[in-house]
Amino acid sequence: MRSVNTYLRSCSPFAVICVIGGLLYAKSLFFGFTYLDDNALILNNLPFLQNIWNVFGAFTHDVFFMAYGTTAYFRPLLTISFIPEAIIGGAMPFFYHLVNVGIHLVAACLVYVLFIKLRHTKRLSLFAALIFLVHPVLAQAVAWIPGRNDSLLAVFVLASFIYFLDFINNGEKQKPLIWSLIFLALALFTKETAIVLPVLCVGYLWVRNRVKRAVLIRLGIGWLCVLALWLPLRSIAMSNPLPLSAAGIVSAFKENIPGTIPLLGKVFFPFNLSALPVLPDTTFIWGSMALILVIGIGLFQMIQKRTARYTRRMMLFGLFWFAAFLLPPFVIADPSGTTYFLEHRLYLPIIGLLIFIAESFVGKSLDRLTEKVFLIGALSLIFVLSSITFLHQDVFADRLSFWQNAASHSPHSSLAQKNMGAMYYLDKEYDLAEDYSKKALILNPEEPMAHNNLGLIYASRGQNETAKQEYLAELSFNPYYDSAHYNFGLLYYQMGDFQNARKQWEETLQINPNYIDAIQALYSLQTEGK
Repeated sequence: MRSVNTYLRSCSPFAVICVIGGLLYAKSLFFGFTYLDDNALILNNLPFLQNIWNVFGAFTHDVFFMAYGTTAYFRPLLTISFIPEAIIGGAMPFFYHLVNVGIHLVAACLVYVLFIKLRHTKRLSLFAALIFLVHPVLAQAVAWIPGRNDSLLAVFVLASFIYFLDFINNGEKQKPLIWSLIFLALALFTKETAIVLPVLCVGYLWVRNRVKRAVLIRLGIGWLCVLALWLPLRSIAMSNPLPLSAAGIVSAFKENIPGTIPLLGKVFFPFNLSALPVLPDTTFIWGSMALILVIGIGLFQMIQKRTARYTRRMMLFGLFWFAAFLLPPFVIADPSGTTYFLEHRLYLPIIGLLIFIAESFVGKSLDRLTEKVFLIGALSLIFVLSSITFLHQDVFADRLSFWQNAASHSPHSSLAQKNMGAMYYLDKEYDLAEDYSKKALILNPEEPMAHNNLGLIYASRGQNETAKQEYLAELSFNPYYDSAHYNFGLLYYQMGDFQNARKQWEETLQINPNYIDAIQALYSLQTEGK
């Protein structure tokens, strides 16, 4: 049997990563849309995405193009990343999934480079990259199109940090610093979480015990320049930013922090995966076991007298990486009152745990194994994780598969029940659609869109007065929901009340001037002389 190191010299690790990842996620290329965010980001936004000049326009809006209500997400590069696929394939999901897989392969390759830069052996670096590549908890970031936001963020963060390492390791030359700052800017324009990257870099300088004043000054000036570019553009795009107070941040963090435990559990024991997990329907067993495992590894390493200070600090750095990229969204309270701990959010944090394990006695022990034992053990673990991932990605195959999983695994989620009803409505299963919409309203009487969906169901049955009451209920607490106004206009039109139909469609266009169906409906009224 050829040694692993000999194999790595004869075959590019990047080729290994791309072949394994490509085969693992090949079937996701033929998946559809889930109708969780991908409909809002892509299907409802195709006219914008199919105009190449809107590469610049993406910097002037929040990612969901909300004209009314609070906005919180300035992510222009996510929008821009959809433009080539929209131009080439329109509403065909194939191209969006193809790019998602490609980004994941690039991210895994960068994980390999990162571990090499952190001075790990080639075989341990490749092992870490392959674990990242095939881990089931990251399937959502690959097979679910909007999960691209986290994989794209990871690519830019990893590239920025790798160039930062080159900067401090290679005589502090100017070129790596410039590239690090460029990728930091790209990361910030992808997702706000990237703002913690400079803090992470300072943490690494502490690990290396190499904090030179001149280095910090150059880095600090560069980081301030990037922030000076990002903050004004974000301020312009956020026409009605999400209000945040110190008390609100503390309250939201206290409420959301327990979600760290089940997410940690899914990294070490990926057996409780869900499309839309919420705390009331999540077990803490695996998370508690994972927490005990992490604490045990850390304590065992710390009490070892032979443990170098660098190793201890690197293990702390890995845990800091995990927390720094996982916890920032926890300071924002979900407006629906239900926080969703989506698994794709582990995409970047999991790298910190890989660093922690690689620096501990576990990683050192793996490096001391014979080539044969290491290869058998590594291939066995990768095969198990790949098998789970291969099966789990089917959850994201289409809208029905996704929402069936969400509704069954998260019965306390009003969003899951409502959207399960919406999927049944699209399939003309009106009785089931009504049942699930009512389940959503029992869980949350003001669940957005649920009353609107019931209005559509009753209108399809000819129960016009009942439908009217549902639309009124929807608009009583969700007055800027453009589709509710449009659907209400359709109901009035069917009832022969053309004046109120016109009024509702005009209201639709005041909220959303690009609502094509409302424009066409008003034109039809005009041509019919009504």
